[in-house]
Amino acid sequence: MRSKKQPSPPLVSCGTSKKKKGVVNNDLVYEIKRKTLESLKEASTSSMTTMGKGVCFLWRPNNYRRKLKVRSKDNSTIAKIKSAIDSTTKGQHFSRLVNSTSGFPQEKNTTIPQFPMELNFNSHTKVISIKNFMGITIQYGKETLTGIYSQNIIGGNKETFLIEADNIEDVEERLNQKKEEIRIKIDKALSSFCQMFKILLPHALPVWDRYEDWIKGEDYIDKIPRETIVHDTYFKKVYGSGIEFKNTGAEGEEPVTHMKNYIKNRAVEDIAPQIAEEISNIKDHTNLCMNEIAESIKQTQSQLKLLVESQINTQDQLTGLIVALKPPVRQEIKLEKPNYFG
Repeated sequence: MRSKKQPSPPLVSCGTSKKKKGVVNNDLVYEIKRKTLESLKEASTSSMTTMGKGVCFLWRPNNYRRKLKVRSKDNSTIAKIKSAIDSTTKGQHFSRLVNSTSGFPQEKNTTIPQFPMELNFNSHTKVISIKNFMGITIQYGKETLTGIYSQNIIGGNKETFLIEADNIEDVEERLNQKKEEIRIKIDKALSSFCQMFKILLPHALPVWDRYEDWIKGEDYIDKIPRETIVHDTYFKKVYGSGIEFKNTGAEGEEPVTHMKNYIKNRAVEDIAPQIAEEISNIKDHTNLCMNEIAESIKQTQSQLKLLVESQINTQDQLTGLIVALKPPVRQEIKLEKPNYFG
């Protein structure tokens, strides 16, 4: 995924490691948690998303679940579901054209496709579990209906995505695109299930219930020893390679949120030396400019001082000239009248 105009990145097969007994090293686990959680802080919303080098990692969306509240089922509903699903195991496939009455935003009519399904019923908890209903696992509990996404199996391995990009925007676009595809697939299966078995809904739409974002191929994550097991609020490491970012139970929390923050912050950390160098260069340039400005101000002050002194000297000269050119004052001579009768 080098640009937004190019098609989605290819899928790659990545085997799931067999579980091994983990080794507890408290100091190591603490350092892994500290480092990872530091990179999970909400990334800056500034426009500085161009990375010093491209980002490339493997991502697998695990255990994505969406749920919605439903009204309690009765024995007739349970029997109807068991009968319908059991019929598929005997080759009696069912297909119905159903009207959209569940409140889901979708087309008017929906044809339910056929899949080889598997039903499990817990008589104690009354929970019905149906695997591969339209490619989704359905769990029908007392008051909750849950849809669980499962990866496709390619060559005996779980489907894993290669995320490769030059900037954060492309990374987010690909992750959000796949998350939306999974959401639509789960919601469509839940909607069809509700319509097929006429399950009454209290006017509620599905919400995210759980998710795990497995990631591998990032420098720091790949350096974690294979035998190390970590469980934390935001992530866990239970496989030989890679870690999984998980939901914290916060209301409205969506998949890939923590993973995107991690990738953003790690990208900033990667270019931190370059940023520091650029800041140093800017500082040096600023200091040079300030020195030049200070010298220019000093010269200007000297010139202004000379100009003021010149103006004062000119004013003195003008004052002397004005005095010299001023006409002399006439002296009035008072003549006495002669006294001819004295």
